[in-house]
Amino acid sequence: MNLANIILPTFIVILIGFFFGRARRVDMSAVVDIALYIGLPALVFTSMLKKSIVLEDAMKVWASALIIMIGCGVIAWIVFRALKKEHSGLYIPIAIMNTVNIPFPIIYLAFGAEGLFAATLFYIPNALLAFTLGVYIASKKHWKESVKEIFKVPLIYAAILGLLCNLLRIEVPEIIVRPLDFIGLMALPLTLITLGYNLSGIKITSFPTTLLASFLRMGAGIVLGIFMVHLFDLTGILRSVVILNSAMPAAVMSSVLATKYDNEADLVSSVVFVTTVISLITIPLLLTILS
Repeated sequence: MNLANIILPTFIVILIGFFFGRARRVDMSAVVDIALYIGLPALVFTSMLKKSIVLEDAMKVWASALIIMIGCGVIAWIVFRALKKEHSGLYIPIAIMNTVNIPFPIIYLAFGAEGLFAATLFYIPNALLAFTLGVYIASKKHWKESVKEIFKVPLIYAAILGLLCNLLRIEVPEIIVRPLDFIGLMALPLTLITLGYNLSGIKITSFPTTLLASFLRMGAGIVLGIFMVHLFDLTGILRSVVILNSAMPAAVMSSVLATKYDNEADLVSSVVFVTTVISLITIPLLLTILS
C-alpha cells in the first residue's frame, strides 16, 4: 500500500480549500448542495451495488458505529464530571466523527469500492445519530423536533436504496449505473475542498480544553474501535474500516450544529480543526498498521 498516494491527494485537496478560504470568502452553499444532493448520493448508491452484502456483517458494522459513538459520549461525560466541567456542546464533536469528507476518499484510495461500501455502512448510523441525539444535545430540545432533519439528507436515501437493491438482488441497468459512477467522481474532491474552506475560518479557543476533547474523540474512539472489531469478530476490510473510522477527526457537522444552536460553537470548531490536523499523523500510522 503506497501511503503517499493515498494520504497526500486527500490532504492536498483539503489544503487547496483551506488556502482558497483564507484568500477569499465566498458563498459555498451551492458547492455543498451539489456535493450533498447529487455527488455523494450517486457515489454511495453505486458503491452499495458493487459487493454482495452479508446482512450479519452489516449489522455488526452498524452496531460497532453506534457503540463507538455513544461510548465516546459516555466517556466524555465521566471525564467532565470528574473534572467538574460543564461542556454540553463538546459531546457532539467527541461522539460524532467525520465519516464522509476524510474517510470516504482515503478508504476508497486504500481499499477500493469494497472499502467505500464498508465506509457507507458505517456512515448510516452516524448520520442517524447526528440528526437525532446530536441535534438534541446541541439544541437542548426534544429529539422528535429534529427527526425531520434526517429526511432532508439524500445520502440516507441513496444508502438505503442501494442497500435494498443489493439485499434483494435487484439488477440496476448499466445505463443508470454508468452516469451515476461518473457523477460520483466529483463528490470526493468537492467534499474535501468544502472541508478545507470551512476549516479556514476557524480560530482555536481554550487550548487545554480543546486538546482534552480532541484526545477523547480520537483516543477513546480508537480504543472502542479495536474493542468492537474483537467483540464482533470483524476481519479484513470491515475490520480496517471500523478501526479507521473510530479514530477519525470530529465531524464538521458538529461545528454546524453548535453554531446553529449557539452551544460552545468556537470550542466545538476548535476541536474539529485540531482533530483534523492530528489526523495527518494518525491516519498514515493506522493505515500502516492495518495494511
